[in-house]
Amino acid sequence: MATEAPKPSETYAGSCHCGGVSYKVTHSPPLSDPSATVSNCNCSICSRNGYLLIYVPDAQLSFEKGAWEDLTKYTFAPKHRIAHYFCPKCGTSCFAKSTTEEFYPDYTAVNVRTFQDVDFKSLNLKDVDGKNH
Repeated sequence: MATEAPKPSETYAGSCHCGGVSYKVTHSPPLSDPSATVSNCNCSICSRNGYLLIYVPDAQLSFEKGAWEDLTKYTFAPKHRIAHYFCPKCGTSCFAKSTTEEFYPDYTAVNVRTFQDVDFKSLNLKDVDGKNH
């Protein structure tokens, strides 16, 4: 029986601005691959925070310094179904995560703007209409 070749992936180092929280994220395909998309959502919080998001299984995210408990969690009406996590010291918006099992469980949205050594001009941005959904 033939086995499928592993898909290419790349590990990225990210952190908040002050360095209080740092992490590594493995994403497949690599962001340099033309098939990789980065979500550019137009909802109020994504627009205000300048989020550019990729979605990774929780197992593909590991904290190097700090942990979830070291970040401030913010949810807002009307649905409170997404928690946004930011550094309480410098304010960097790092992650978003579902608060319910029915809405993308076991995945984390990671703000690519927190990654080191990423060419943002070369990213394949996908506009997402979160404002109306």
